[in-house]
Amino acid sequence: VSKIQGDCEELSFLSGSLQKDCEQKQKDIETLFQSLETLKKDKADEQNMLAAIDVKADKAALGSKVNCSQFESSMERLDERMRKMQSQVLGQNQHWNKVQQQLSDEIENKV
Repeated sequence: VSKIQGDCEELSFLSGSLQKDCEQKQKDIETLFQSLETLKKDKADEQNMLAAIDVKADKAALGSKVNCSQFESSMERLDERMRKMQSQVLGQNQHWNKVQQQLSDEIENKV
């Protein structure tokens, strides 16, 4: 019984640690999504500004100062990275749930 209690305490510690890691990663993902939203807003503001400048300025002169295609490319890469990170976190959550179920099953079998 004391061995099972020790195992339960160890499993509890490990599960707490895994849960903390999961929560931290979720916070990191939320921060990244907030950053992405800010960048999207900045992009929209920039596009509005560019539209206003187009009315006043020559497009050729503007093209030499602002490289929109490079900005678009950077945003696409950032969006892809965000999707990959979200996929990784979802995979970790699934793995966490599976490990938790296995631990629960083992404890029930031992008891």
